[in-house]
Amino acid sequence: MTDLPDPSDKHASHSPSEPELPPYRTPDAPKSTSSKLPSWLLPVLALVLIIGVLLGKYWGRDEATAAETATTSEAQNATAPANTDNDQAVLSVETVQPSQDNVGNTLTADGTIGAKDIANVSAKVNGVAIEQVLVEEGARVKAGQVLAIFDTDAMDQQVLQAEADVAEAEATLANASADAARVLPLLDIDAISKQEADRYRTSKIRAEAALRASKARLSNQRLTLDNAKVIAPVSGIISDKMAEVGMVAGGEPLFTIIKDGILEWRADIDPKLLGDVNVGTPVKVNLPKDQSVMGQVSRIAPTADNNRLITIYARLETNTAARAGMYQTGEFLLGSESMQTIPNSAIVSNDGYDYVMLVTDIKTQNNKTLGRIQQLRVTLGERIGNNVVLTETLPADSRVVQQGGSFLNEGDLVRIVESNAVQATP
Repeated sequence: MTDLPDPSDKHASHSPSEPELPPYRTPDAPKSTSSKLPSWLLPVLALVLIIGVLLGKYWGRDEATAAETATTSEAQNATAPANTDNDQAVLSVETVQPSQDNVGNTLTADGTIGAKDIANVSAKVNGVAIEQVLVEEGARVKAGQVLAIFDTDAMDQQVLQAEADVAEAEATLANASADAARVLPLLDIDAISKQEADRYRTSKIRAEAALRASKARLSNQRLTLDNAKVIAPVSGIISDKMAEVGMVAGGEPLFTIIKDGILEWRADIDPKLLGDVNVGTPVKVNLPKDQSVMGQVSRIAPTADNNRLITIYARLETNTAARAGMYQTGEFLLGSESMQTIPNSAIVSNDGYDYVMLVTDIKTQNNKTLGRIQQLRVTLGERIGNNVVLTETLPADSRVVQQGGSFLNEGDLVRIVESNAVQATP
């Protein structure tokens, strides 16, 4: 026997949990979840669908065109050469080429200006005070000119006394001569003895000697009176004056005279450089206030000094700014030679070194002349006006930035312009 329900049994087909409906009722149909759409919405949806299709086709065509354009541009960039004109020039500059100039070859040295020849003037009298001083330092004097005068009152008296002594000696000689002329003839007739005749002769000789002695004293006194005037022995310039009024003369010099006012520059140089300097070599000696005086080597010392240097003497031309005793720098002018120069404005100084900015790789594109900067270290020589000498030469066709190089760096792109056309930016 089985416990399965009979399928024909209507009551057995339902679960005990489900209530059995009455026969006069049927289950409710399920309610629909969708609502009925309005009639006007369907045409709108169709229109939106059509617009979307058209926009999709348009966008697809633009993307294809853009992709094709990008591909073509990449191919052109891969095959075309690099164009430096696409880079922006950092500055517009003028350029200048190095020039060859005749530059004087010089040897610089330090030396002292002094007198070529001097004359020390001392007093010729002693124990006499100076009454007048007639010149000062720096005065130009001539030979024979009176420089100072001593007190001559005592000397005048001594001259008068000497003149009186001469007059007395002359009178004595006259008497002795007259006596001898009168008595000596008597010896021929034996009227006087020889001893007496000799006495008259001796008196005359003594009178002559006394006259000569008195004249000598007079001459000496007159000379002393003349020496009371200090006379310039040579023409020249008074470089030192020691004489003062009231000063009692001794043996020291009263004045120093630079003979003819000629000065010379004395410089000591290394014997290794002596071969470039000869007698007659021109010199140029610097003076205060940017002045200078020219000269010429007059002599060269035959031996070296204690420092093993050779002294060169150069006679200088007359110049009122030159003074004896001045320590000045000078140059021996050894001729000229052709040397390479560039403008001072082209030099860029940095960290204690000097540089020039060369413009290289020069090309012309789109009517513009462009180039790349190459910074080159240089060694400078003498400055001549607005130019400076390069001790190590550059190629003659080098293009150097004339000014404004301090604003440039290695590898910068610059635009080259003509003179008077430089701009701050291209």
